[in-house]
Amino acid sequence: MIPVGTLPVVGEVAEAPDELGRMLHCGDVASIEVEPQALVIRLADGLSWSGTGAQVRDALSAALQHPRRWRPADVVTEDDVLRAALRDVLDGSVGDYIRSHGGEVTIVSAHDRRAEVRMAGTCSHCPAAGSTLHSRLESELRARFPDLVDLRATEEPGKAARRTWLTLRRRSA
Repeated sequence: MIPVGTLPVVGEVAEAPDELGRMLHCGDVASIEVEPQALVIRLADGLSWSGTGAQVRDALSAALQHPRRWRPADVVTEDDVLRAALRDVLDGSVGDYIRSHGGEVTIVSAHDRRAEVRMAGTCSHCPAAGSTLHSRLESELRARFPDLVDLRATEEPGKAARRTWLTLRRRSA
């Protein structure tokens, strides 16, 4: 795991600093992908972590000291980072918790530091949905995307976002 905001990249990496970048370009590292709280490195076919892992670890440690020198394969916007963070939360333990209770939460939109999700299944009529949204989803999302301004939830396609207990706003400082 890497601390949130360490790298200004989400998704596939085209260029990394120093030795890690050399390993990527010469093919020892097949790919590098940055997730909201993780960095996934895949080695080239025929290489093993037992044989190459220490070299990759040292190269990664050095490369993380130069976050501005990392370059994404594609242009990444703040909206992309928010959407990736929200997807990460919903694919992880928060989504598991919601699904274990018969609920479903899907991403409607993520832009301008605002996210909207659709609650379905048992979530759509559950009196604890607001609590789940606030105590679990919002807190995990904020840990991955601290600049979150607004998180809204709707219950049915086509309905306007509720501005009731399901709407969460950034806390005042």
